[in-house]
Order: sequence, then C-alpha cells, then structure tokens
Amino acid sequence: MKDKKDKIVTNDKKGNWYLFVNLVLIVALLIGIWKDGISAFETKIEIRYIIIFIIIFNTLLLFKDFILASYPSSKEESSRKHKKLKSLKPLRAFINSTTTVDDKLLKDSVDKLKEISGSEYIEIVILENAQSKTLVSTGEQPQLLAGTRFIVNEGILSIKHSGQLGSEEISNKVTEYKPVKFKSKLTRLKLALVPLNLSNARLGLCLFFNSKAPYLPKISLNNAGFFLESLISMVENAHNQVGGYKDKTTGLILYKNYEELVDNELERSERYEQEMSLLTIKITDFDKLQDSQKPLISKNIASAMKQSLRRFDLMFYGKEAGSYYALLTESGVEEAEGIARRLQKEFNKLIKKIQLADDVKPILVIGSATYQTDATHSVGLIEKSADACLTAIESNIDFKAFSVTQKQTKKTESKK
Repeated sequence: MKDKKDKIVTNDKKGNWYLFVNLVLIVALLIGIWKDGISAFETKIEIRYIIIFIIIFNTLLLFKDFILASYPSSKEESSRKHKKLKSLKPLRAFINSTTTVDDKLLKDSVDKLKEISGSEYIEIVILENAQSKTLVSTGEQPQLLAGTRFIVNEGILSIKHSGQLGSEEISNKVTEYKPVKFKSKLTRLKLALVPLNLSNARLGLCLFFNSKAPYLPKISLNNAGFFLESLISMVENAHNQVGGYKDKTTGLILYKNYEELVDNELERSERYEQEMSLLTIKITDFDKLQDSQKPLISKNIASAMKQSLRRFDLMFYGKEAGSYYALLTESGVEEAEGIARRLQKEFNKLIKKIQLADDVKPILVIGSATYQTDATHSVGLIEKSADACLTAIESNIDFKAFSVTQKQTKKTESKK
C-alpha cells in the first residue's frame, strides 16, 4: 500500500514539473514574438507558431491529466463514502442470540444501533392523530429537541419547535418512506430522519442526532429503516400471543393472518429493495398418524422451525392439516434452500423420538419461491411457492425452488 501511495505522489510531482516547463516555454515564445513586433493577424506560417501550438496543446493535456484527475468524480466520492458505512450484521447477530422477544430487546437493539451508527441520540416516535409519541430512545436528548413535536398532515411531515419558534416543513413525501436529511432554518438542529411503515397503517419516525460533523450516522439509512420496521413488527407480534394471532401451544402464527403478513413483508422488501423467500411445507403421511400423534408432530415442526429459522423470519400454520409456511426475510434462492435443508435435518432428528407404525413415514417436503426472482406480488409468490411444493411431491423429491432446476434427489426417509 505504501509503494502505491509513493508512486502516486511521484507521478503528481512529475506532472507538475512538466506543466511548469511548458508554461515557461509558452511565456518565452510569446515574449519573443512581442519583441519582434509580429502582427497578431499575420497569416505567414512559421515553425515557431507550430511549436507554440504544440506546446499549448500539450499543456492543456497535462492540465487535464494531472490537475483535474486529482479531484474525485461524484461517483468516486459516493463510492468512497459508501465504503465508510458500517454494517448492521453485528446488530442482527445480537438479536439472533437473544432468547426473549420483548420491549427490552427493542431498547437493547436501539442501544446497539446507536453504538454502531456513531450517533449521540436516537429516538423512535409514532405519529398518530397530529401527535407524536416516543416508542423508544437512547442517549441524552439534545436541548434543541426538548419540547419539539413531529406532525404529519395530508402527507406533509413538519416539526413544531418549542416556545414561540413556530413550525417547519421537513418533507412532503414522507409516505414514500425514504430517508430525509433535515437542517432547521430556525435553530441549529440537524437530523437524519427515517420514516417507518408500521402495522395498522401507522407512521413511525426514527431520529438520528449528532452534534458533531458529520451529523449523518455511519450506516445505511435504508438498511436501518428495513431493520427497524422488522424489529418493531417482531416485538409487536410477540405481544400478540393471544387474541387469535398465534397458537398458544406451538407459537406458530395462525393461518388467518398468513396472507396479510406476507403482503406486508413483501411491500417492505420491495420498498427497501430486499429479497424475500416463502417456503410451503407439507408433511407426507400426516393423515396416517394417530390423532394423539398429530399435535406432537406439530410441536416438533414448530421446534425445528425455531431452531432453523432466524429471528426476523415468520412461521405459520397452513390451511390444511400437516401443512405450514415459513417467510424468510432478506433471503434469496440459495439462502432459502439452505434454511429449508436445516429445517428438514432438525425435523428428522425430532421425528426419530416418536414411535410410528411401520407404514407411516413422515417426510418434510418443501417448495420455495423468491421475490423478485419468481414473483413481484404476494399472490404470485404464494401460488408459486405452493406450486413448487406440489411439484416436489409429484417428482418424489424433498425440495424444489420454483425457478431453479433441482437435482432429482430421492426423499430421505425418516427413521423411527
């Protein structure tokens, strides 16, 4: 690395020297022409005029190559800034390592986000009925934010300052859920704002504050928005253990919530340009099981899902007995197959502990479809995932991705 830097410095000095020599030659020749009293409009061609033209042209080339080239282009500057952004992978790893999903997880995660982003203060507010209510915050609230309120009226996001300072419009496109950089014209307040699309048509807002330049956080605001929406949704879903949302025994989300949640997650993935996969899961020979064994099998697959899926993924009961679904956030075709294989492996371990009849051999067959590879809307994704599962059953294989030709491997039969 040092040699490369030294080479660049040497080339810059060499270029500056060439440029200086050319400029000296141009000045000397122009002085000579002036002393000889040559008319500026003389059309007679002389060798020194040709030399002047060559030197001037050479000087312009040197100026372009060695002076202008030293300034990075806007794309290079953007790329340089992008490389400095920190990844949210440590935060996702932290969440995956936790055992309990509750309000404390939300607070701890925002604390971790503050640490990674380099921000002094982060606050998430919920905007409803011309009011802003703090959901969670971390760090010391800046004096400039004390007593302020954020208001959304007819799609326009505004900030109402404390005292008699009045209000300022922040953005008239807040419902597009794109990050906003805000510099107040009334105070010295500078914020990075990330609108959040929450359940029940609610609008959230995440505020990043830093008193020192640069005031923007050292993370991708788009990635932060996707992460926070998923995190808040996960915590709220955990609160909905009762009330017809989840099955109390297995913890799987009931089928009646399936299509709505798939649609919500796909809309979020589309907005943040993230991949998402849907697994349709069926247990063969489920109808041959004894009535007392069926609930146990359901508990086993729920346990296998919890062992194999990640924190932000969703697990559902299927419409029919012995069928299930798994929604995998930020997962492409290959990631989906990897998770499906882990799920099958965990299920096969658990099924060995159950005493089954000789003619009953439950096998986990999985079909996968991915947004945007296979479908661009939720209805199409659901249909193609189901089609892939049906194709796998008919082809006597245990996994099928809708758009990828799979090796026709035979089903691995579960041992007792």
